[in-house]
Amino acid sequence: MDLLQLKYFRVVARVENVTRAAEELHIAQPSLSKTIARLEESLGVPLFERKGKRIRLNQFGKTFLKRVNRSFQELEEGQRELAELSGFERGSITVGATTSRLLPSLLSEYLTNHPQVKFRLFQVIPSGRITKSAFERRYRSLYFHLAH
Repeated sequence: MDLLQLKYFRVVARVENVTRAAEELHIAQPSLSKTIARLEESLGVPLFERKGKRIRLNQFGKTFLKRVNRSFQELEEGQRELAELSGFERGSITVGATTSRLLPSLLSEYLTNHPQVKFRLFQVIPSGRITKSAFERRYRSLYFHLAH
């Protein structure tokens, strides 16, 4: 079983027609049918009830589809997490601070560990109407990322 088989399985389950699923996936219908058959063989159970050109999930297929959907959700979440993390490994980070005296030591350590990152620095002068805690909430991501 591989991810491609599972992707194809999801489309066939949604479309309920192998020919239309093959068209949507831009593959030949016989190739899709063989892929689904191999998946069923590897699982040891049929996943679909076939009636002419109509194909519907049976109880095994419905149960398996729930797990497959959860698996894909986890993989997508993992991709999002990696994309977020990689944003701090390369690219640029804009930094605004009320004082710059701590920045050199914080940024030099960060840059030593993340040489692909470029920083844009600017000094923020909060007006008398903004409290320190409100300022920190507004720029929380800055404080969080520089503190780690």
